[in-house]
Amino acid sequence: MFTSFAVSQRRAPLPSKPKRVLVAGFDAFDNLDVNPSQVVVETLVSSIKLPGRKGEVLLDTLILPTCCNKAWSKLKRKLDANKNAYEAVILTGVAAKREKISLERFALNIRDYRIKDNGGHQYLDELIEKGAPDALKTGLSVAAMSKALVKNGVVCEVSNHAGTFICNEVYFKCLRYQEKQPNPASVLFVHLPLPQTYTKSLKAAKPTRPVAKGLGINGMLDAVEQIIVLTVS
Repeated sequence: MFTSFAVSQRRAPLPSKPKRVLVAGFDAFDNLDVNPSQVVVETLVSSIKLPGRKGEVLLDTLILPTCCNKAWSKLKRKLDANKNAYEAVILTGVAAKREKISLERFALNIRDYRIKDNGGHQYLDELIEKGAPDALKTGLSVAAMSKALVKNGVVCEVSNHAGTFICNEVYFKCLRYQEKQPNPASVLFVHLPLPQTYTKSLKAAKPTRPVAKGLGINGMLDAVEQIIVLTVS
């Protein structure tokens, strides 16, 4: 006589659905011949594998004009055309006087341009949006992210606001947009130093990773890829 019994079969886990992230940079402005954020964004691969069996991240990229009348409208069109499709939006720009990659904690509700934008506009001490909060904060833990990046050889820091130029303005408007949508779940602005400055900072910091991976644009590209993974993990 045979006794019937159930056989438990262990199935391999189904692959995770790819996560989509939009990464944006800016074109050159003022006396810059090239904006490193544009170079980094245009060099990104179309997808990044997540550690372990967590799937992959599909990347969309966008270059924004450094103009108050055009930058946010271009980004918003991209977001509206891909409604709720993005897990995260990562904005990048250049901060020529900084020595480290900066993770921006706040966007300020202020336009106070030190120079004219590429459209010839120069606002001084004006609100971006009347009736809106004085500042908006990213929902990401930039302190924890910075700690993880430094541990992995990236020279970075937490910055408490993204300035008062177009970078900050787009960051503020994107965070406001996020308030009214289920996605993107995360929005972050990352300021990049000039490539030659980052190389000097990296060498001075004696990173845990080989310096060859961190020189100039290649180092900042590696950092942005790590930030993408940390943002969606």
